Amino acid sequence: MATEDDKIEKIESITDRIQSPEEIGKDQISSGETGANRDFFESLMMQEQKKTPPVQVVEVEKRGSLMDEVRNLNYKVDHVSRASPTELAANAEKLIAQIEEAKSKLKTPNLELQDSVQNVLRSKLSHIDDHLKIALSKAGVEYNPPGKQAGIATPIERFLGFLTHAQSQLENLGDGVQSLTAMKGQLSPATMLAIQVKVGYVQQEVELFTSLLNKLLESTKTVMNVQV
Repeated sequence: MATEDDKIEKIESITDRIQSPEEIGKDQISSGETGANRDFFESLMMQEQKKTPPVQVVEVEKRGSLMDEVRNLNYKVDHVSRASPTELAANAEKLIAQIEEAKSKLKTPNLELQDSVQNVLRSKLSHIDDHLKIALSKAGVEYNPPGKQAGIATPIERFLGFLTHAQSQLENLGDGVQSLTAMKGQLSPATMLAIQVKVGYVQQEVELFTSLLNKLLESTKTVMNVQV
């Protein structure tokens, strides 16, 4: 029968044969296993990098669009500064000339307006009339609503009538502002700024109206060339 001393000696011999984790790591390092694993890992990483294509930055061509024009026009209106009555009258004259240009485009022979285009153009003309109405009231000038056209008018004829009415209202606005100034009328700086802002919005709508007509005419010419 084994004594207690014999049992203790067996336990100590077994313990001596067991290596701690630190000793195992040292043995691996000394044997070069860790270095081999590191080299193997680095070779795998190099292979993956070769497989992965480099990221290419593609520059998107910037093209002018109707939305770009809207954004630019909004910027102009938002950063407007107060003009003198003379400058305001001059701006009204320029707008009258721009509207005349839009009218000439509407008179293009064989011009056809789709329903969707008619709705957009009608909306622009409505906004022009609304802004002019407010500008005239600020200047103390009487606003005259568009007259009703006799008979059955085509959409283009109605649009021409609205544009002609806008030209008339701009003339009244320019004359009214200059008359008040000549008679030393009371137009406060805030009122002058409000009038110019509304004139700026009118200019924005006129330019968008004209831009839409230009795009419509370009597409019409393209279709005609294809048919020929």
